[in-house]
Amino acid sequence: MKLTLKRVARLLPLLLIVPIGNGCTYALWTNGGLDNYKEPAPNPNLRLYASRQGQDVLVVYSEYSERHETLHARAYWLGRNQDRVAKQRAPVFVRQETVRHLPVVPLFSAMPDGAIYAGYYAVCQTNQQSFTLYSGSDEVGFYELPVYKDRQGTVEKIALTPVALTADATVAGAAAAVYVAYGLAQSGESFRVK
Repeated sequence: MKLTLKRVARLLPLLLIVPIGNGCTYALWTNGGLDNYKEPAPNPNLRLYASRQGQDVLVVYSEYSERHETLHARAYWLGRNQDRVAKQRAPVFVRQETVRHLPVVPLFSAMPDGAIYAGYYAVCQTNQQSFTLYSGSDEVGFYELPVYKDRQGTVEKIALTPVALTADATVAGAAAAVYVAYGLAQSGESFRVK
């Protein structure tokens, strides 16, 4: 098969896909090496409070940051943030002072015998990473405390993307140069470099 410059020009875009699709940029965004998570502490010290109108529950717990290896007190409204938590996104946190004057939601390690509470109460899993919320005799739902990626990993990836793209373009350019040189050698054309 004789390689002409026209054929080489048609194949160059394909050569660019190889390093970008499998090169540094791809590895940067698919390798989880820069990702760190925020998750409930091993002992999250879970506390629940009913809103004044009784429409939502304030969840207060201790959060652990993998990146900084620190604990931080967190509070968020359960109902308003359930979609975010389910998608492993950070809830919209509120100040812990929000708990002032809110009624405490009783927490149990097992379903209480015989007693039916008029308002909210919860049964925690052993590790307090999740709980089942009840209102009277009705189960409201099962909830897990938030686990999500911190934003710093994404910021670092964005900052490193130009470097990765440059490396990919360099590899693609070198591959294209080799391919063009091979095509010229096969065509029998000669040229001078000044």
